[in-house]
Amino acid sequence: MKILFSITYYSPYVSGLTIYVKRVAEELAKRGHEVTVLCMGHDKNLPEKEIINNVNVIRANPLFRINKGFLSVDWIIKSRREADVVVVNLPQAEGWITALMAKKVIAIYHCEINLKNKIVQKVLEICNLITLQRADTIVTYTEDYGKSCRLLKGLEYKTKYIYPPVPMPKGSLKLKKPKGEIWIGVAARLAEEKGIEYLLEAIPLLRLKIQDSRFKVVVAGPMEPVGEEEYKNKIMKLVEKYKDRVKFLGTIDPNEMGGFYKAIDVLVLPSVNSTEAFGMVQVEAMMVGVPVVASDLPGVRVPIQVTGMGKLVKQRNSRELANTIKWAIENKPNLKELVNKARSEFALTNTIDQLEQLMINLNAKGGANLAAMTLP
Repeated sequence: MKILFSITYYSPYVSGLTIYVKRVAEELAKRGHEVTVLCMGHDKNLPEKEIINNVNVIRANPLFRINKGFLSVDWIIKSRREADVVVVNLPQAEGWITALMAKKVIAIYHCEINLKNKIVQKVLEICNLITLQRADTIVTYTEDYGKSCRLLKGLEYKTKYIYPPVPMPKGSLKLKKPKGEIWIGVAARLAEEKGIEYLLEAIPLLRLKIQDSRFKVVVAGPMEPVGEEEYKNKIMKLVEKYKDRVKFLGTIDPNEMGGFYKAIDVLVLPSVNSTEAFGMVQVEAMMVGVPVVASDLPGVRVPIQVTGMGKLVKQRNSRELANTIKWAIENKPNLKELVNKARSEFALTNTIDQLEQLMINLNAKGGANLAAMTLP
């Protein structure tokens, strides 16, 4: 089967969305499907075409950037590709173009958008709505999150809920951790929706709550995320204030993240809005026995609710974060018996099986969808 994934950013750019698509695309390629990813050439140094782990990657040349998106005539040209199933990953401003040219469309609704520029947000939402209307099937991670999404209202009849792909963390990475030091881990981009400032503001409280006060907030993730310069400056001011308590590791290869999880004592997801839909990193941490403290948000709360390997907190609440981090550190030994539950509930093969079967069933339906169009 020929499968085309449509996504704005792809490897080597690292985000939860790009990791999701990369994992699914490569797993489907292993199963013998002809898989292509159409993305934007967000970095002019990247080749227009290449093969990454048996996945054909095609990058469209952008004319210019608008916020985190792009305007590209080349995208229209390169969207005219033969495929049995096209998988459009939302939010994506240009995804509707690819969807209208496709025979069969699956729209994966990764998350809501929450931009400061409300005009840009409205335009992006209209583009996403076109794709959602055109889609034969919509996939989102959990029913909890799907029912909270504004753009999915009225589309429940064609929406399916499939956990995101989470492999068992591996890697030989060994981090130098001082003996006796407690590491409070964060695996995220420096992006506003991640709420990292609330964790940093909890540091003075943690000094009082953690008995020997030997702890660090250790952050793994890109230091230069697209369109987040203002937020990065805000975070760096806090880092300067608490520089003896914060350690940045930069981007770690997803295949090496197992070393990060094994080094930390607790993983924290202090996310603040619906741009965060699940948090695959918390499941990865659970799979190696690390407890999680996460914001009580639709979708984000599901892994903790299902496994019991952590506690939920109100978003934007540094005091509650500090209290719950202390609880997680003290109770880590008691939660290890729940590791197998996390591994079985979120097994990668279950996710790929469900997505593959969805594509096979859709492809088996004869004829093109009447909503399909070919742009001139």
